[in-house]
Amino acid sequence: MIFGGMTHTVQAQTDPSILLKIAKQAQNQLENQINQDSSDKAKQLFREGTQQMKALEESLANNDVESAKKYFLSTMRIFKEVSQQLTNNKSPQTEMATLKATTEDPSADLLRLQDYSDNIKTIAKKYNTSIDFSDLDDLFVIAKKQIRAKQFDDALQTIGQIKQITIDLNNKIREYASQQEQSRAKDYAQKYLEQLDRLIENAKNQGLSENIIQKLESARESLSSTTDPHEIINQIKKLYQLKNNLN
Repeated sequence: MIFGGMTHTVQAQTDPSILLKIAKQAQNQLENQINQDSSDKAKQLFREGTQQMKALEESLANNDVESAKKYFLSTMRIFKEVSQQLTNNKSPQTEMATLKATTEDPSADLLRLQDYSDNIKTIAKKYNTSIDFSDLDDLFVIAKKQIRAKQFDDALQTIGQIKQITIDLNNKIREYASQQEQSRAKDYAQKYLEQLDRLIENAKNQGLSENIIQKLESARESLSSTTDPHEIINQIKKLYQLKNNLN
């Protein structure tokens, strides 16, 4: 960056127009460095410096050398501050680049996810689910390639996708297992409902008390209305107690 010095002072004494050339050169250099990511303060200072440079140009046009020198010093002081602002703004970017370069190898995380995925597949097979694991398998292949290529940041993103998919698949398997458990419990209950029907019919034929018949019918209603596997088991236990009391 071009900022004031002894050379500029000597040149200005012989040719004041050199001040404007120096200021414009500094302006052009800063203009090439400022972008949309630059701070608002740097942009505002640059606008102020540009205004001072215009005043410098007007002073030279009016042959007001003393004012021109003052505007020149003001312009260069502001442009120097802009340069410092731009330099400071580069620090976070450099830090981010350093952090990116030091991202650790996520192979251990990927290995744990592979084991977890294999376990999910085993459970899915146990319940005869029709879950498609092809997308998950493809992501594992991609992540391994990224790790081999030292593309650890990309691998971390892929691993994040794998984690989300395994969570979703695990929830699906849980739901499927719950449905199967309920279905088996209902089949189990149906067998005892048939026994209850025969028991109620026999109780009526044998002329047992209305109280006993009501208990049997109440037990049947409770057993037929529940879908909770644990509650079905409890109702069947009560049924056994009723049968024992009748014998």
